[in-house]
Amino acid sequence: TRCIMKGPTADRSRGAIVRIKLDNFMKYTHMELTPGPSLNVIVGTNGSGKSSLVCAICLGLCGTPQMVGRASHVADYIRHGADTAVIEIELYNPTDRNNIIERQIFSNNKSVWKLNSIVVPQKTVEAKVAELNIQVGNLCQFLPQDRVADFVRMTKQDLLEGTERAVGPRHMLDMHQQLISLQCKHEKLDAALRSQQGRLEQDKQKNSQLDEEMKKFQEHRQAQKKVELLRQKLAWVDYDKTRERYLQEKTSLREEEKKLDAAEQQHRPLRERLHALDKQHSELVQKDKTLKAEAAAAVKKIESALRTYSELTEESATVKNDLQRKIEEEASRSERIKKYENDIAELEKELTGSATQELEEELKQVQQTVNSHNKNLNEICHKRGLAESYISDRRREAISIDHEMKKMKDLSNQRMEILRRRHRDAHEAAVWLQQNENRFRGKIYPPIMTQINVHDPANAKYVEGQIAWKDLMAFVAENSEDLNSFLGTMRDDRNLRINGVVAPTTPLESFHPHLPLEQIRRWGFHSYLSDLFTAPPEIMRYLCSLYQVHNVPVGTHMTEKYVEDVKHSGLRRFYTQDQSYNVKVSRYDRSRVLTMSSEVRNPSLLVVSIDTTNLEELEQRREEIAADISSKTAEIQGISGQEKKLTELLEKCRCEKKRVMTEIARRRQLTVVLEQKKRGLQAIQKDSMDLESEREATKNKLKEVCVSKMSAVNQVIKALQKSFKRHHVCIEHVLDVEKSAADKKKVTAQLKDAEASFRTLEAAVRDTRDKVRGIKLEAQRKLSAAQQAIGCQQTVHEIPHALAQEFRKLPKTADEIERLIHKEQVKLNCMLPVDASLEQEYQQRKKSIEQLEKELSSSEAQLISTKEEMEDIQSRWLPELERLLERINTGFVRFFRALGCAGEVSLYRGERPDKYDQYGVCIRVKFRDHEALTELSAAHQSGGERSVATVLYMMALQELTSVPFRCVDEINQGMDSANERRVFEMIMNTALKNSAQYFLLSPKLLPDLPYAENVTMIFIAKAQNGIPDWDPNKVRGTGVGLASAIKKVRL
Repeated sequence: TRCIMKGPTADRSRGAIVRIKLDNFMKYTHMELTPGPSLNVIVGTNGSGKSSLVCAICLGLCGTPQMVGRASHVADYIRHGADTAVIEIELYNPTDRNNIIERQIFSNNKSVWKLNSIVVPQKTVEAKVAELNIQVGNLCQFLPQDRVADFVRMTKQDLLEGTERAVGPRHMLDMHQQLISLQCKHEKLDAALRSQQGRLEQDKQKNSQLDEEMKKFQEHRQAQKKVELLRQKLAWVDYDKTRERYLQEKTSLREEEKKLDAAEQQHRPLRERLHALDKQHSELVQKDKTLKAEAAAAVKKIESALRTYSELTEESATVKNDLQRKIEEEASRSERIKKYENDIAELEKELTGSATQELEEELKQVQQTVNSHNKNLNEICHKRGLAESYISDRRREAISIDHEMKKMKDLSNQRMEILRRRHRDAHEAAVWLQQNENRFRGKIYPPIMTQINVHDPANAKYVEGQIAWKDLMAFVAENSEDLNSFLGTMRDDRNLRINGVVAPTTPLESFHPHLPLEQIRRWGFHSYLSDLFTAPPEIMRYLCSLYQVHNVPVGTHMTEKYVEDVKHSGLRRFYTQDQSYNVKVSRYDRSRVLTMSSEVRNPSLLVVSIDTTNLEELEQRREEIAADISSKTAEIQGISGQEKKLTELLEKCRCEKKRVMTEIARRRQLTVVLEQKKRGLQAIQKDSMDLESEREATKNKLKEVCVSKMSAVNQVIKALQKSFKRHHVCIEHVLDVEKSAADKKKVTAQLKDAEASFRTLEAAVRDTRDKVRGIKLEAQRKLSAAQQAIGCQQTVHEIPHALAQEFRKLPKTADEIERLIHKEQVKLNCMLPVDASLEQEYQQRKKSIEQLEKELSSSEAQLISTKEEMEDIQSRWLPELERLLERINTGFVRFFRALGCAGEVSLYRGERPDKYDQYGVCIRVKFRDHEALTELSAAHQSGGERSVATVLYMMALQELTSVPFRCVDEINQGMDSANERRVFEMIMNTALKNSAQYFLLSPKLLPDLPYAENVTMIFIAKAQNGIPDWDPNKVRGTGVGLASAIKKVRL
């Protein structure tokens, strides 16, 4: 069809369409149209090409096929039989030459864009379209025929977003989206805060339950420590006792050794001295008793004097310790008084600074600065949001390209692509079948070629060579009723030429080869055709039944040598490496066998290939998008630099605010602390001590003790002197007695008795030595045990000073210590055992509680900050939105009242006012007096009523904004004649008042419609031959009541 149409010229709004030119686009071979500046009514029967104009406007102004709602690829809009399509749109520019946008579409879905005859990237055209405020993707401005139903199905939220985009200020939608983002952030922070509070409460409860256990654990540990200390001292007491016994036995041994030496010396002169000593023996014995008694009395006096001296020494140490303790206590009290006085002075000095009122005034000034920085930061964030939105759009486009590339590489899609290239009708039917499978009782499979999966691509030629092309393109159904219904729909309703078959009901298991594979493997056959591929059971049954794929073997080059043998084996068809053989036996003479062979062709359907050219183009587009994103990202980085500077300034102000607030709180706290310090100082000053009097009393006491000690020392010296004399005399007398006795013995027993006496003395010394050695080993063993008990080295033979201090507090004797150990052990045994891991768990949970408290404080601060930000944005966004919807509602109510109906537009706030993602536009209408206002939906209104509401809503939007043009495709479908007439009059009146261009598409016109001078009528009709030029004056006022609309129409 070749069509040239022209309309009237008049003042147009900037960006209005001056001219549309189409080449090989959908139904048009060539078409050029000059629409009017105001209302353009495009009339044509269904299928004449009205909607093709809408598609051209959308795709020519950077729209996508999805916005039109028809085909999914731009290549599908190329006229059948052509390779490219061209859309050229001229847009009005009052200050300079008009802008001409040209889009050339290729069959590989690639487009070339031109702006004023210069090839430019698509983004340049998009920028120009956005500059002219053209939104072909907004249903509130551009409503194609296939998207009319989408407008009614739009949710309240989608309608609000479209309205904000169409008539709202640029920042309104940004603030709305920012509120939704902050709402999500607030909900996440609130959930995290509740979770932290729950965890904190649980941990506190658990530790509270363990407090008693920890007290018991500490008591148990102290009891164990005390028992251990007692056992350590018992080991040392045992060692000291053994050591004393060792020293005593060692002294005795030395005395016996001396006696043995003396006896040895006296052995020889015994005979000579016996007679002289015999006389003295009796006297010496008596005298010996007396001397020993005197020596023992002297020793007792020494012991008594030493005890007295030791007691006086201990008393002196006690007096000194008491004084030292008092001195230390007084020194500590003085230091505390001094510290309290210093603290009070410092606090009073610090509180003499600036007043709290001055700090509060400073806080107000800082807050004003913070508000100013916040305002500037919001403006920068708005700019960044626009850039990020652009990047988001480009990324979505990149994802779409990636998805398309993935689809090309997908096996199933590739097979469908092969089907589309080879049999478009079968492809279209297969696509329809995928969308309508549930309409049939049984399963219907797409063409067989899409369902066969050849294991090895090298074997695809045998499978394709065996199956006829028409059957590869055939649909397979489980039952004949479904097949007849499907073929009827495709052939009669959709005019598609396709083939279909019914799968046989014979079980697949019944199809067995006539000759087992093992029997024919010797001729080079490696498999039957049915082994080379897989397919659904129904399709496999059909192929086995019709093409005997289970009886057709496939061989190799070796099979060529055995063709004669194979011919007589009963096989009627087989394949070698590159040949196919058909064997026919004469019906009348079985001996006559005819063999026909042909070369196996390469497959064309059962292969999968990728369109590399299209793939490369998609990759190139992907790289261009990546470059766009990179460029925009650099712009965002620049904006982020500004944002960072403002954020730093804001952070400084916040720090200053925090400092002032902290200073105010600190001064209040210092006042409380000062009062506490003063009360503490008064309490300490009440308790005092006179150290001089204490020192004097201690000095006098020590003098008395010292005098007593001197007296005790003199008594010890005197007793020692007297004892020494007594012992000296006694020892001398003992020697005399022994000497006398020995001499007498020698004389009496003679030499033999003297020797026996010596041997006896020698044995006694030997026994004593063994005894001393045993005691020594025992002492060493107990020393080692005592060292091990206190954990010191073996070289240490004394108790460490600190431990000795602890030992002094314990009983001194082993019996007392053992009784105390038994007592403490019984007490320890009575205590319930406590798990040592509980203490570790308790301490870990205590740290966790501290961490959770910090995190909780941080989360609360973030939650408050987010809520304040939401409230700030809402205070600016919501009033402006309410005013906008009120203006829309005013026009909407007026339009509905003109129809004799009622309608209203209001803001839907959802169940909660802080759920900004639930905000939307609620349209309520009433077409009859007895009805109440009901929400606009398919469930409440008819299609015509919804169309009326849609047009009136768009007209209400038109009064609020200046856009270059609006387009509505067949919105009057379903309207009654009265409403259609009224709506048309409203559109015409609105077009008269508003400078925006309007395109209204309709399949028909009502008779006797009044037309204004600014209405341009455009008729599109299907015809085989061209219609001569019409004279508008001849048809003015006739049939359809045209005024001055028709200029030239050539079809």
